[in-house]
Amino acid sequence: DHEICVLDNLSKGSKIAIEDLQKIRTFKFFEQDLSDFQGVKALFEREKFDAIVHFAASIEVFESMQNPLKYYMNNTVNTTNLIETCLQTGVNKFIFSSTAATYGEPQTPVVSETSPLAPINPYGRSKLMSEEVLRDASMANPEFKHCILRYFNVAGACMDYTLGQRYPKATLLIKVAAECAAG
Repeated sequence: DHEICVLDNLSKGSKIAIEDLQKIRTFKFFEQDLSDFQGVKALFEREKFDAIVHFAASIEVFESMQNPLKYYMNNTVNTTNLIETCLQTGVNKFIFSSTAATYGEPQTPVVSETSPLAPINPYGRSKLMSEEVLRDASMANPEFKHCILRYFNVAGACMDYTLGQRYPKATLLIKVAAECAAG
């Protein structure tokens, strides 16, 4: 059994969501931006984490084409800094939330882990770059283990509507479909 700690800058989240989650299970919450490398490192040194599950990212494909540098900074640079912090502080387990956008436009109807990777937008490329950084870090540091999860369309929320995308103009398919159905 592990103690759960959540690090989030709340740019897309909210303290209300944190409070709702803490009703389900108690955890430590740290409002922290991954771009603050020294702040993140100080937190890691203080808390002594066993493993990282990294979900933080900018995720809107269309926005990534309008503002690609935001995606490379937030997704790739911040992930690289997080990996470096793990290596410097002895955190050797890393689960990375990637995306099926790394496949681009597949040539077959069925996509598997061995399908070619050919992202067609900065969002997909920023995630693929992060995957490559993880692979390279693991090759150079055999004790550093990682797992990459590629989602096709994230759709998750509690039945009581306390969790899920809450910010205006959210783009996940399920949220958009629910909004259309509700009028």
